[in-house]
Amino acid sequence: MREFVLTLHLRLHDSITALRRAHAVGDDDLASTQAGEIEDLVEIAARHGIDIAGYAALSPTG
Repeated sequence: MREFVLTLHLRLHDSITALRRAHAVGDDDLASTQAGEIEDLVEIAARHGIDIAGYAALSPTG
C-alpha cells in the first residue's frame, strides 16, 4: 500500500506541475486534460482513504 500512496502523491505533483505549465503557456486543452487527471487522482485517493490534504492549498496556476 505504501508504494501505491507514494505513486499517487507523485502523480498528483506531476499533474499539478503540468497544469501550471499549461496555464503559463496558454494551452487550454492541456490544462483541461490535466485538471481532469487531478480530479481522477483525488477521487482515487478518497476511495482508498489516502490523505491528500496537503494538496488542497496548492493553486493550479501557481
